[in-house]
Amino acid sequence: MCKRINIFYACLLGFYFAASVIFGIVIGATGMDLPYWAQCIVSQAFLLIPAFAYVIIYRINIYKCIPYRKIKPLDALLSILLGYMLIPVVLFINTVTMMFSTNYMNNTVSDLTSYPFVVQVLLMAVIPPMVEEFIFRGIIYHSYRRNGIMGAAVLSGLLFGVAHLNINQFCYAFVIGIVFALLVEATGSIWSAVLAHFAFNTYSITVFKIMSAAGIDVNAVQQQADSVTLSAGEAIVSSVIQLVILGGMAVGFMLLAILIIKKLAARNGRGEYLEYNMRLGMRPRNGERFFTAPLIVTLVLAFVYMIYTELVVFINSFIV
Repeated sequence: MCKRINIFYACLLGFYFAASVIFGIVIGATGMDLPYWAQCIVSQAFLLIPAFAYVIIYRINIYKCIPYRKIKPLDALLSILLGYMLIPVVLFINTVTMMFSTNYMNNTVSDLTSYPFVVQVLLMAVIPPMVEEFIFRGIIYHSYRRNGIMGAAVLSGLLFGVAHLNINQFCYAFVIGIVFALLVEATGSIWSAVLAHFAFNTYSITVFKIMSAAGIDVNAVQQQADSVTLSAGEAIVSSVIQLVILGGMAVGFMLLAILIIKKLAARNGRGEYLEYNMRLGMRPRNGERFFTAPLIVTLVLAFVYMIYTELVVFINSFIV
């Protein structure tokens, strides 16, 4: 099963990358002015096409293999709360990785602000969680799961991070991908991960909406912040203080997230089961290897691409 899902991931990432490049070339050549909402939907479609092909080819019963079970109301609320608990963790990781990588999400959120809030939520916090959880915590995680829960959680998180194809998003998506997988195990339902993912994705657009409603110009605030000049020493001290504060918050909120997962597991009679499997670690359970040649090659190529794009951005910053 690991070998088969590794080949699927190679096809998934290859198709997504090739389709995105070809789509960009066609749009550029035809001069078509495709609205941003359409670009978002097309991007998600490029993930779904190989996923549906995999399901059809192997005749996979989605509802039998992926736990689309009803989730209890309190479990749903706790899952949403957990999604928000991850925000300080991601802010800390994002701050650290921005020291050596590009943050592409700021531009994405800015592009969305021209749409009504309901449309923003649909494009950012409804469609992506439904699609990505189906693929990464559904097809991929539950294929690896037979070979060990912790190994499956870590590997599905790794592949989720790599699929973003940039270093900045890879780092925090890797972490939250692991948490989402353990959340599914704690509740026995993939809807918990969908809800947590929804909550997490609403953070940025909600902050922008609140600031806009309060009459605060987000772009003006950012420009004002960028215009502030600090000496080298002041900049270092400011960065260290920021990292210490964010780091402390990240640790505290991650501990709260872990407590929520334990609470959910206990509520669903899966506490001892989850703890036992976590103690086993990443050791394979069925004699299969998590990492096979197709996956190793895919990961190497993906990381080479991510490093290459960062080098291009770095070089261009000096040229400009």
